[in-house]
Amino acid sequence: MADETQTNENFDATQMAEKVEFVDHIAKYGVPQRSYEEAQRLSLELNLTDEQFNQLLDQLREKYKYAKAEPGESVGIIAAQSLGEPGTQLTLRTKHYAGAAEVSVGSGIQRVEEIVDGRSKAKYPSMTIYFDDATLRTDKEKARAFAASLVDLRLSDVMHVKERYADKTFELIPNTAEIVDKGLEEEALMKKISSKLGYKAKSTKQGMEFDFGDEGFLKMRKKLIKLMQTRLQGVRGIDKAIVFEENGEFIVKTSGSNLKSTLKMKEIDSKRTITNDVKEISKVLGIEAGRNSIVNELHKVLDDNGINVDLRHILLLADVMTFDGEIRGIVRTGISRKKSSPFARASFEETTKHLLDAALNGEKEKLQGVVENIIVGQPIKVGTGVVDLIMKAE
Repeated sequence: MADETQTNENFDATQMAEKVEFVDHIAKYGVPQRSYEEAQRLSLELNLTDEQFNQLLDQLREKYKYAKAEPGESVGIIAAQSLGEPGTQLTLRTKHYAGAAEVSVGSGIQRVEEIVDGRSKAKYPSMTIYFDDATLRTDKEKARAFAASLVDLRLSDVMHVKERYADKTFELIPNTAEIVDKGLEEEALMKKISSKLGYKAKSTKQGMEFDFGDEGFLKMRKKLIKLMQTRLQGVRGIDKAIVFEENGEFIVKTSGSNLKSTLKMKEIDSKRTITNDVKEISKVLGIEAGRNSIVNELHKVLDDNGINVDLRHILLLADVMTFDGEIRGIVRTGISRKKSSPFARASFEETTKHLLDAALNGEKEKLQGVVENIIVGQPIKVGTGVVDLIMKAE
């Protein structure tokens, strides 16, 4: 046991690193690791011979060669063109899930703007909730009951109020249909309200009457507003929840989102449950998850509208928006504001302000980017502009 402890204390991490073989797949096989592994999988699945496998690799190498960006290629401008042109084809509409108009998400150009601008809150936040509990995945009624328990239910949703300020009283009248629909018990609800208010309740034909006594009108009104906003059950931010069947299991789609609170529930499959609010994902799961969400959401919007854009353009946009650890929109207060070049900042809205600020702060323009060189009439540093060619006078 003593020898074992000694060995652990003297363990050198470099010894472990030397034993692990790091393979540069592009240098060794001429294709990326993922493509090579997919080729191996297909080879096993189709029982390919070594010769057939090599032919497959040759074809992959050829395709990979043509897919690579050339040195000096203006990938940023091409990505902007590739996303901007199809963007004009997108429609101004709101997409509804089939059979459930209550749960809607923004679609088309509105949704693209929302993502690209890096807005702090989605206009139509929505969650897709998957169950970890096998019973909820297969039993529709139990899934519905769970979905109902997620909805942010306030007292004002199940009670009507009649205010009588002349008598300093108010009456709470239960909405029986809503109470039954939400799975609550009317008697228990009334007791809860009475204990929360701290006033004696008098039963009436319709509901309960409360007497404020000698309290002032302002205090009485504030207490009543606070009471009507009391949460009875559910998760903050979730307005509606509807059960759907997908791939042989029941899932819940919500209008409204609260990823942090939802992921804490033991019935939820935290690995698959997702929201369409990009900023919320980055706050709860980190910037890499936020980046993936930008890619997935943009690709989904374009795909839903029948627009085919190379994924690499979307990946480049997502990288630009998240490279400093925070989601920044393609707006004057986002990425443009963080640029070091005064000319680049001035080229995108508020021109005079940026030039004056740069002059006052004594900033230097190094003319390293595309925009800056276009402004001063120099060749840009892309394509043939990245090459300095010297020719002999002969």
